[in-house]
Amino acid sequence: MTTIGDPSATHPRPDSARAGHSGDPSKGSRLGWILKLLIVVACVGGFAYLERTGKLPKPVQDAYEQAKGLVLHTAEHSPPPDPRDARAPSKTTWHGLVEVDDDQIEALSLKVVAVRAQTDPIKLELTGRTAYNENSLTKIRPRFDTLVEGVLAEKGRRVKKGDPLVALFSTELATAKNAYQTNYVQWQHDLRLLKLREKLVKTGAISEQTFVDTKNDESKSRLGYYTSWENLRVLGVPDSEIEPLIANLGEAPTAEHLLNIADKAKMTLRSPVDGIVVQRDVAPGNLYDNSNVLMVIAPVDKLWVMVNVYERDQSKVALGQRMTIQFPFLQKTAAGVVEYVASEVSKDSRAVQARASIPNPDGSLKADMLVRAVLDVPPIPGQTVVPRLSMVVINGDDYVFVRKRSESGPEKRFERRKVVVAQESSDFVIIHNGLEAGEEVVTNGSLILAQLYEDLQMVNTGMPPN
Repeated sequence: MTTIGDPSATHPRPDSARAGHSGDPSKGSRLGWILKLLIVVACVGGFAYLERTGKLPKPVQDAYEQAKGLVLHTAEHSPPPDPRDARAPSKTTWHGLVEVDDDQIEALSLKVVAVRAQTDPIKLELTGRTAYNENSLTKIRPRFDTLVEGVLAEKGRRVKKGDPLVALFSTELATAKNAYQTNYVQWQHDLRLLKLREKLVKTGAISEQTFVDTKNDESKSRLGYYTSWENLRVLGVPDSEIEPLIANLGEAPTAEHLLNIADKAKMTLRSPVDGIVVQRDVAPGNLYDNSNVLMVIAPVDKLWVMVNVYERDQSKVALGQRMTIQFPFLQKTAAGVVEYVASEVSKDSRAVQARASIPNPDGSLKADMLVRAVLDVPPIPGQTVVPRLSMVVINGDDYVFVRKRSESGPEKRFERRKVVVAQESSDFVIIHNGLEAGEEVVTNGSLILAQLYEDLQMVNTGMPPN
């Protein structure tokens, strides 16, 4: 940061400046002429009011009429000011610059600083919450019409892969198991017959046509067996419950075997993953079909973080940006990367949601926890950084005062320039456009320059400040 002007140089001000005058004789006479005119107008206006109300005495009224005629005659017949007269006001073109001398610089403690290019990322502060990873949710549902005999896991319970969840009873399931057993028995019969006739056809005991028909029957029954086996897999029957169905079909059934056959309508849904039961929509004694979700299991080793990006900041967020997630009530932080940015604005929050994933190996983090996130927005070429003291806000617009430069070096004239702010903090402001790196802007004294600018604008243009 530098101080404008050369402290070693002394520039004595004129006597008129020390006396509080501008030193321009034409300006003083012009002000006196305006003051006299205002006094005359005020007097004329007062007498006019008394005349209309009838309160003006007759002698005074006659004098007033003579004075009014004199004023009007003077205004109509007096020539305009001669531009060659040194007392006549001169019309100069104002270029919108504020010029100060060394004494004013010292009195105002006016300082400037060089504008620097943005090199550090913008820290965009966001709020949000945690959520379960919807892409890894496991929905437990029956794949056939069934009656629920029992619910073996409650909401909020942690389960391991293979743990029982729901006990089912279904006649559709029993029919599928019966078809599997029947097809298996038929295939075994046709297979044995094929092996027997293969020997007979070699000795000529049976015809080739009979052997071909037998071979075809074995192929069809084998296809039916594998089709019924695949059907049981589609219905969700595990292999551990399929194999016992055909274990002893070639032997005389025992009491235990008959009991297993009687229980073919029963099946237990088991958890296919490790996780926690986050939703339960099932009750014993109710009928369900394949459109009903009985339970939802969510993994807890990873969570989503959904943050709200408001519309004014949505252009700053992109995939791959890093963010630091803070849990204010746990004194814990985690790192994440933007994986998804929504394509629509939420009707409730009026914000665009961005998502990141964070690890949760110990399961200490829960869903729907409040978080604060700090998103690192990479620096954008062309953006610059200035001190917060440089900013002047006028009617909602942001301005800075830029020192003019010439071939001989920096000047003591300053331009008020409108800028577009990308981000503000208590110490500095990131400018999106309006400034270039290397230019110099005023820090201390920027507010006073703003007032001087408005005064000069009023004097030189006659227009009020914008």
